[in-house]
Amino acid sequence: MLHDALPLLVGFFAKHLIADYYLQFSWMIKHKGTYGNWKGLSHSIFHGILTLFLLLHFDFKLGLALAMGILDTTLHYHIDFVKSNLWKTKKLTAEDHLYWVIHGTDQFLHMMTYMLILYFSLKIYT
Repeated sequence: MLHDALPLLVGFFAKHLIADYYLQFSWMIKHKGTYGNWKGLSHSIFHGILTLFLLLHFDFKLGLALAMGILDTTLHYHIDFVKSNLWKTKKLTAEDHLYWVIHGTDQFLHMMTYMLILYFSLKIYT
């Protein structure tokens, strides 16, 4: 089972790099701290869609891939919402150590989301 999990995990990490860094735009970032704002939500929905396609690429069933995409969207949105609001309420910038502690924790939680999705997907699929 581990040999099946590693390519998928690499896929999740690549997906995260693309969605969180290459294709996250200032109009998304600006609104992630306003709950329910579609501009902030669109970033998380993009993550969920990429998760859906990634799992389909690895031949997971549509229902499972869709459920995991929704899970990724939901968790990603709330993790980013909390991070954005911590930065805002504490008036943190990239010059502050706490800014990077919060950013690192945010990234760790996203990686744990992928581990959870991987676990659920393999547990259900196999």
